Amino acid sequence: MRLILYLPALLVLMSCSTAKHGPIGFWSSKRYDAQLRQHGPWPTYYDDAKKHPMALGRYRHGRYTGRWRYYAPTGELERTERFARRPYGLITMTEYQSSGKKKRQGQARIVDEPHEIHFYWFGDWQVFDAEGRPVATEHYENGVLRGTELLKVNLTNR
Repeated sequence: MRLILYLPALLVLMSCSTAKHGPIGFWSSKRYDAQLRQHGPWPTYYDDAKKHPMALGRYRHGRYTGRWRYYAPTGELERTERFARRPYGLITMTEYQSSGKKKRQGQARIVDEPHEIHFYWFGDWQVFDAEGRPVATEHYENGVLRGTELLKVNLTNR
């Protein structure tokens, strides 16, 4: 009698899995929407024990959204990316030194084209020294460095 009661529940649980994506449901750490696009929190790790994160962020119907954080295998924060809601593809990026201080900060863009995806830097990027103070500004156009301007540094405050 119990087998008859548990059999439908077991069949429902088994049907919530696909060969391509594994389990799909509220219990899985990575989720998909109805069109099987990545959706919700999407952590990736360097190890199987899920102790050392590689990247932490969210997808919204297959697109990056919100803030993403990328880590080195040693656990240090390497880079953060902040995705604007509108227009899609506009990213504010910050790269960090191993000391945790800023290394570079600027904007990038993702452009979905029919046969490929382009990622490139644009605009002014601030470059920082080992103490995290701005020392230069780099100007990018469509991912190509067009010029660098060194900033005047106050040597008396060092």
